[in-house]
Amino acid sequence: MARLSVHHLTAPMRLPLIEEEGLRTRADLSGLLGAPGEFDAAAPGMFANGKRVSAYLDLDHARTHVPEHGAGLVTYTVEPRKTLAVPSSIRDEEPDAYWGAAKLLSALQEDGDLPDDLEVHVNVGVRAKFVALKAPLFDDGDLGDYAPIVRAVADQDRLSAKALMHLAVIASAGDFESEAFNAACALAWRDVPDPDGIVKELVDLDADKIASAAIAEFGGESTDAAAQLREALESTRAWADESGLPHGRGILARTAFVLEQLPAA
Repeated sequence: MARLSVHHLTAPMRLPLIEEEGLRTRADLSGLLGAPGEFDAAAPGMFANGKRVSAYLDLDHARTHVPEHGAGLVTYTVEPRKTLAVPSSIRDEEPDAYWGAAKLLSALQEDGDLPDDLEVHVNVGVRAKFVALKAPLFDDGDLGDYAPIVRAVADQDRLSAKALMHLAVIASAGDFESEAFNAACALAWRDVPDPDGIVKELVDLDADKIASAAIAEFGGESTDAAAQLREALESTRAWADESGLPHGRGILARTAFVLEQLPAA
């Protein structure tokens, strides 16, 4: 039986960690990140006590739950014969009723058409090779003045987008719920995978020069955001000089320094 692609929602700040490690952390759709609660304890057998990773089968249905779970979009594939599935419509009932209605996804497939609101659960972390990060489900309000830049460059010029992503991380100054960090996530991950070797190209061609040119080319409709990115660029050049690094390497190093402040959960 073929694996199925499913859609997991999470806080954008968790996306860099997921990219780095694969989807190894607990991430269920109950919204209870952290210590398992009553809903988790009611799950059957190996799915009990939060030992699962959960997702929605249908992307349009997943979009309706962004306010609850976050705009970060991660897809992964599941083996239907090892995956529990329950319609979202049952979630409002008692936990025992929800989990009592769970069936193997493979059994539901054999019954016919799958419900659009299906939630799926696997009881082990998803292997990194099955995970893909997609364009976050932001609206313009999440991106603020960065929205025009994201629209202009994110899908049009991936090399420039990657360079601006680093500057946006730096401009966020470790505020992982800021418009700058949201923009960084939107620039970093798109629905189509990046070409192989784009990171090497960013290093070889000098991330500083690429970022500077990208601000000039794409920042015209985003006055405030472009100013923040220019300030981040100038301050990073000074930081690189003090650290004895070339400016391009300085952008990459300073981005890594900011991302080290991400919470582990």
